[in-house]
Amino acid sequence: MEGTSIGKIAKLIKTYHNFIITSHVNLDGDALGSELALYFILKQLQKKAKIVNQDQVPYIYQFLPGVDEIICSDKLDKNFKLEIERDTVLVVLDSSNLERIGNIPLEIEKIRIIVNIDHHPSNTNFGHVNYIDVNSSSVGEIIFQLSKELNCELTEQLVIPMFTAIVTDTGSFRYANTTAETFHTAFLLTKSGANPHLITNYIYNNNELSALKLLGEALLKLQIDKNSRFAWSVVTREMMGRTCAREEETEGIVDKILSIRKVQVSVLFKETKEGTTKISFRSKGEFNVDLFSRIFGGGGHPNAAGCQLEGDINTIVKKVLTELKKALNNGNYR
Repeated sequence: MEGTSIGKIAKLIKTYHNFIITSHVNLDGDALGSELALYFILKQLQKKAKIVNQDQVPYIYQFLPGVDEIICSDKLDKNFKLEIERDTVLVVLDSSNLERIGNIPLEIEKIRIIVNIDHHPSNTNFGHVNYIDVNSSSVGEIIFQLSKELNCELTEQLVIPMFTAIVTDTGSFRYANTTAETFHTAFLLTKSGANPHLITNYIYNNNELSALKLLGEALLKLQIDKNSRFAWSVVTREMMGRTCAREEETEGIVDKILSIRKVQVSVLFKETKEGTTKISFRSKGEFNVDLFSRIFGGGGHPNAAGCQLEGDINTIVKKVLTELKKALNNGNYR
């Protein structure tokens, strides 16, 4: 089934009993918030549900209800596999393709129904059932609509992760994906018990010293083109080791770079443990970094996207910036 409605997703949930929920590697607030909200929706409906991810929960999201229930591949024996029953449904959230879920202890070929719920324009419609709403600020906003369709009670277990998903994926309601519907959803979640002050305090005022040290080193390596149209920096494995920073502590650096006056596009190049380079793009205005990142096999949103490339980081930096300069000169990707 290529596309479907929120009503059909609700009907599918009512029909089946066993669910496994997952999302992309390098978990963020929308991925985790959406997973946990859906988990508690299924629990309300007396369904069997498990959340399984490749990566562990970043420490800034440890406050979310239900995080202790999440199964992480990092903590399991390499031979462990989740049991698949005949009517098991795999629900993949906030992932533009199936490969982005990484290595999870699941024999996916045994899954008869994969439900793909996302809001990325670059989604490949990899599910048997696909619900892609590019007008939603976040998957968290979609899960809220699903909870309404299923007549779920908006308990704290639901509203806290939903609000977290929305506030993080909109950059605290600063990004272009923020709509009147987004504010209305946030209003209803707040009215039902989500505390914006406490939630944002956990997310944004909960940094380790290592995160600030890493930010300082990245800003020292900051460079800007002669016309101030784009700026970039790098985070190497050496920098990560020197500052004792965690992987998730690179989040937000690319946004700091974009805050520079006149800069239209910011780029962060980060060396991974696996020897590849993860690239994050952000933009202001009309330049579409989703379309631009697709040159390199990536994707995302018009003002926030990314990709990952193999090879020497210095060579990758030169290659990507050459293409970016050419695109800006030609007025492409708008």
